[in-house]
Amino acid sequence: MKVSIRRPDDVPDGTPMAVSLRSTAELATGTWRTFRPLYVTRPSPCNLDCPAGTDVRSFLTLAAAGDAAAAWRTILRHNPLPGVCGRVCYHPCESGCNRGAVDTAVAVHAVERAVASEAERMDVGRELTASRAPSSGRHVAVVGSGPAGLSCAYHLALRGHTVTIFEAADEPGGMLRYGIPEYRLPRYVLDDEIAQILSFPVTIRTRMRLGDQLRWDGLGRFDAVFLAVGIQRSKAAGVPGEDLRGVAPGLSFLRDVNAGRPARVSGRVVVIGGGNTAMDVARVALRQDAEVTVVYRRSRAEMPAHPDEIAQAEREGVRFEFHAMPLRFVGRGGTLQGARFQRTRPGPPDASGRRRPEPIPGATFNVRCEHAFTAIGEELETEAVAAIADVAKGRITADRWGRTATAPLFAGGDAATGAGTVVEAIGSGRRAAEAISAWLAGAELEGDASTGDRVVADDLNLFYFGRSPRVRVPMLHRTYATTSFREVAGGLFWQEASAEARRCLACGSCDECGNCHLFCPDASVRRAAAGGFEIDYLHCKGCGICVAECPRGAMTLVAEEAR
Repeated sequence: MKVSIRRPDDVPDGTPMAVSLRSTAELATGTWRTFRPLYVTRPSPCNLDCPAGTDVRSFLTLAAAGDAAAAWRTILRHNPLPGVCGRVCYHPCESGCNRGAVDTAVAVHAVERAVASEAERMDVGRELTASRAPSSGRHVAVVGSGPAGLSCAYHLALRGHTVTIFEAADEPGGMLRYGIPEYRLPRYVLDDEIAQILSFPVTIRTRMRLGDQLRWDGLGRFDAVFLAVGIQRSKAAGVPGEDLRGVAPGLSFLRDVNAGRPARVSGRVVVIGGGNTAMDVARVALRQDAEVTVVYRRSRAEMPAHPDEIAQAEREGVRFEFHAMPLRFVGRGGTLQGARFQRTRPGPPDASGRRRPEPIPGATFNVRCEHAFTAIGEELETEAVAAIADVAKGRITADRWGRTATAPLFAGGDAATGAGTVVEAIGSGRRAAEAISAWLAGAELEGDASTGDRVVADDLNLFYFGRSPRVRVPMLHRTYATTSFREVAGGLFWQEASAEARRCLACGSCDECGNCHLFCPDASVRRAAAGGFEIDYLHCKGCGICVAECPRGAMTLVAEEAR
């Protein structure tokens, strides 16, 4: 049977139809709407959790596209030490990574390291100085060349200021050079990135210790001063026998080894403490063919050292003795022969919120050892600093931006924040540079750009993301690791790093996947002339399908009356 379709002008008025016979463009169905969808860009967890302020999401997106140079330049907007951070940063950006709701977090630190290596291979560093602002005619002094000082100097130079860094040691780098062993941070990486900073109007003067060669009155010729002296002195253990030969602060041992000074140990070594310094001391002693035991007064789970450092120390052969603290060091003729320890158990919480270790009556034991290193924390050398800045609770008093009570003096890094990580020091230096620049210009200080509610996994449509295993970072076998200071953690090939970056969900940012356009039942999502998509609100009914189908949480629904 032949079926004929009647033309519109043949349809009597009032006849019900299942379809519209006129263009829907003529029907302003947007007037039905009570909610409207909006495109938004929301901060990702990785961006908010990076203490340096690095735009992690953007550099991962660029790395995923294979553009190492652009990814490198993106990192350097906030952090001048990507090769360093790619090795020694404990990557807090990975803790809240929403990829973990699918499988495992993106290996951000490994990608950052690969970006730095690929950018160096491509020799793109020479482009960096072109981004410097015109000279301001201002000259700023930075005291200390650790991560905070280097970061501050770099960001000041980017803003057009001339910088002189004063460093007490023979070479620049602070704890990056003298506190972190080469098996974690090869010196050529540090030297190359310091040289990059020195391509700006930045000068470093070494062997200039504050209070000795460098006096406060000699800094008066500068327009501003940034103190980044670090916390360089080991805390005393307060244990009888601490003055015996063979007992020493762990930080002093690391300084001697990293500076190439004679610091050989052998036989049995005990390291007291549970932080990252303790792990470095133990692993360095292990590389000198010692038998090493780390003694910590709490449990493994309560160790302040990063879990990666603990696991690597254990894999290399370091032994651990938990729930024990030293009672005294025992010696003969002024030389250490062993140590006596007290067994502990968890007691009530202390000021840190952790359960205080309490001695178990009568539970003691002895350990024979030829060397003992204490690594129970570091403190500020207040003598020279207290003459020029307020010091309270072992820290220079400064706000989040490094501003002290006395302009033009600013302070940052561990000496002011006590944060204790490289990336936090880098962020501290950057913020101080912003504050100094604002103060020099007589301008108001702008806040951090990365603020707002973070995108969480519930904001994403995880249906669109398949499982993909996290890249495996190659590690040097313990047989070779413990017999040299070769770098233990290997790097990724660029193709591997780019593939790992593609695991990033780009949370809170539109990547023009087209889902909103594809699923809109009213065809009211269209491509914008300037790129991306836009919404035709004349016809959008506010159904919210586009928001529900957005994989990355880059759309939201708002009530019409709330606009």
